[in-house]
Amino acid sequence: MGQFHKAGGGIDHLERLASGDSFIHVLHPAAKGIVTLGYIGIVVSVPPANLSVLVPFLLYPVLAASVSGTPWRPLFARLLPVLPFVLFFGLSNLVLMREPAFTLNTALTVSRGMVFFAAILLKTAFTVFAVLLLIATTPFYEIAECITAPPAFRVLGLEIILTMRYIATLLDEAEAMWTAYALRSPGARAVRMKDMGAFMGQLLLRSFDRAERVFCAMKCRGFSGVYRGVSRKRFIKNTAGMFTLVNLAYVVLNLAIFGVLRLCNVSVLLGKLFLLFL
Repeated sequence: MGQFHKAGGGIDHLERLASGDSFIHVLHPAAKGIVTLGYIGIVVSVPPANLSVLVPFLLYPVLAASVSGTPWRPLFARLLPVLPFVLFFGLSNLVLMREPAFTLNTALTVSRGMVFFAAILLKTAFTVFAVLLLIATTPFYEIAECITAPPAFRVLGLEIILTMRYIATLLDEAEAMWTAYALRSPGARAVRMKDMGAFMGQLLLRSFDRAERVFCAMKCRGFSGVYRGVSRKRFIKNTAGMFTLVNLAYVVLNLAIFGVLRLCNVSVLLGKLFLLFL
């Protein structure tokens, strides 16, 4: 396997996980999308100073991953590329916000910058995990079908589907070009900067040519501007792909729980109950 395919080998890993048959897998994609968007919006709306309000939101990704059987390793692997940007942004709070927020055991003083830094890390991790769990439990073409349901977004959804569908084809073209370049440049470990412009230009032209051939093949097979995926029969989604009561209950229950976690400081309440029965 070439280095381009090794670099892009994890692109479709979560897509393969979406072929499971757990309770979350068989839900309507729109229901999972609404819950994910609601979760992200509520998590982002939590003030950074209220760190105790933010912590209980870990419950959703943990339960969703457990019920769906999604392994945590690929989720953390896709979180790592985001962390450097979050760390640089959060570290600035440690320098600019030095005023104390609270004291632990009368010895350790926690500044507001540390609280804000922890809140940024948690928000990033929670929202990224929510999106990755949506991808890992829902085939991509089903997500795209929900996007293309409104006529105004049909072209956009089709572009997204075809882009994801033919990433491997683009990698094939890049791999062939790199092989030819390596044969003409013995000892080169990468494309030299002076050759990068010509390399990318040729890749763009080859992509246009390959896309034209793919489109002609699709037209020969009856493509009419609507992408038709091979959908499996779902026991809580009828043949028309409409909502059922189970999907509606899933959306309402999750959004209600998120609202309660947002409005009530569950961490403080649990702490008081623990001290009460201690």
